[in-house]
Amino acid sequence: MKYLTGSCLCGSVKIQVSDNFGFVGYCHCSECRKWSGSAFATGALVSPEDFSIASGEEFVSYYSKSEETVLGFCRSCGSSLFSKKVKLGRYIVRLGILDDAPTQRPDVHIFAASKAPWFEITDQLDKFDTVP
Repeated sequence: MKYLTGSCLCGSVKIQVSDNFGFVGYCHCSECRKWSGSAFATGALVSPEDFSIASGEEFVSYYSKSEETVLGFCRSCGSSLFSKKVKLGRYIVRLGILDDAPTQRPDVHIFAASKAPWFEITDQLDKFDTVP
């Protein structure tokens, strides 16, 4: 299995993740917009056995957003790294932190009904008002 590496902006945290995602897409919910500081967050779903913090775990801070989601970010530079979906038992890795190009490309927009009012979705990918 091919593995990808990723890192935060300052390089304190490095991750390793398999290049085999269960989901790759754009989330437009208001929480992901705030978490990413952008019109949407680009993420990929991965199982815990295919995700690891290769180095710098001491630089990872966590924010419990809800009973369902814990966010991981670099305490030095603030980079958004991943979210842990507690009930699902999976991670969502922010694709922007990857240093290697993943094989899969985003193929869906979720929470499209919550998109930023100043942003228009102009591609032909599937769109869902919530999670399919």
